[in-house]
Amino acid sequence: MITCPQCNYENAEGSRYCSQCGASLSEESPADTKRKRLWLPILTPAIVLVLVGAALYFVYDQQAGINKEVVTWKTEAEEAALAGEYREAEKLLTRAIQERPDEEALQEELSHVQTALSMEKELEEVSKLLEEGSLSEADEQLATIQAALKQENGRLYQTLVPALNEMDSRFTLQEVNEELSKITDVDELAAKLNTLSDLNLEEAAKVREKIYEKIVNRSTKTAEAAAEDKRYTEAIALIDEGLQYVSNDEKLIQLKERVQQEKQAFEQAAQERLESAMQQAAQDELRNETEALEVADIRMEKDEFGDYKISGELKSVATQVISTISVKYDIKTQDGEVVRSESAKVYPNYLTPGSTGSFEKMYYNLEEGEYMVEMTELEWLVE
Repeated sequence: MITCPQCNYENAEGSRYCSQCGASLSEESPADTKRKRLWLPILTPAIVLVLVGAALYFVYDQQAGINKEVVTWKTEAEEAALAGEYREAEKLLTRAIQERPDEEALQEELSHVQTALSMEKELEEVSKLLEEGSLSEADEQLATIQAALKQENGRLYQTLVPALNEMDSRFTLQEVNEELSKITDVDELAAKLNTLSDLNLEEAAKVREKIYEKIVNRSTKTAEAAAEDKRYTEAIALIDEGLQYVSNDEKLIQLKERVQQEKQAFEQAAQERLESAMQQAAQDELRNETEALEVADIRMEKDEFGDYKISGELKSVATQVISTISVKYDIKTQDGEVVRSESAKVYPNYLTPGSTGSFEKMYYNLEEGEYMVEMTELEWLVE
């Protein structure tokens, strides 16, 4: 049995501590006890320092981990924002701010992302207005967004430019499409083609085709009207104007060929008419100079006093006015002997084509007998 040095309790052999009071049953020398007491003041602060250091390291390690996460979220938010994923960027920045609420850079970046989100929402509203056909309201809202975007700097806001440009293109496209029904002039239609030239929307190609069709129809209509009035040169010019914008249009090409053929036939016919007119004019001129008059009647009569009167009528078959007409004739006996050669003036002095004039002359000293008169010459002037 082993007796406890503290409480004198009898403990079983081999026990190291007293079952009654818990005191150590092993024997230590006074020197050992003294050494333990000497180390105790030294070990206690060291242990405390180790524990505090461990705690500080734990805190530092934990904060370092948080900082690393915040940096990762911030980087991912920037990448998402530049990719146009503003909602995802907002979530990541909100998470980072929850861990670092006093970080001003995070707050500022979140503000920019939320501004971009607001602009994106406004662009969606513009899209709805365009779908509804409210062009005036859409135009005003687009102008507001464009003005706001000019006030902002940074790559983030540049990501909104493509969407803004698309909305602007859609607005231009719908505006042109609505104006087409009111435009009839080819030059105005061509101006709308220039407006659409920078638009890459699929719908723009359809509107361009619509403009091409209107140009063809308008050119065809105006050219056919000009050709109908025999204004062939003008008709061809109108067709060429249309072909400037639709150079391979088969309808206009065939129309131009037809008008050119009609022009050629018309010019040929005109040339033939001119040549015929020239021939006719030459014939008329010859006739006016040589056969301008026809003798309708000429007679010689004896009155109750035994005097003789010669009278007659002439008809103008000239194509122009003739004047100063005189007739020459012979007075003959019944045997054909010329008794006298005389002349007389025809009245009126001017004869228009198809009109008649007359003349008469009295003879008081002809011997009694039977006479006859024979026209020998006519004279006149062509006016």
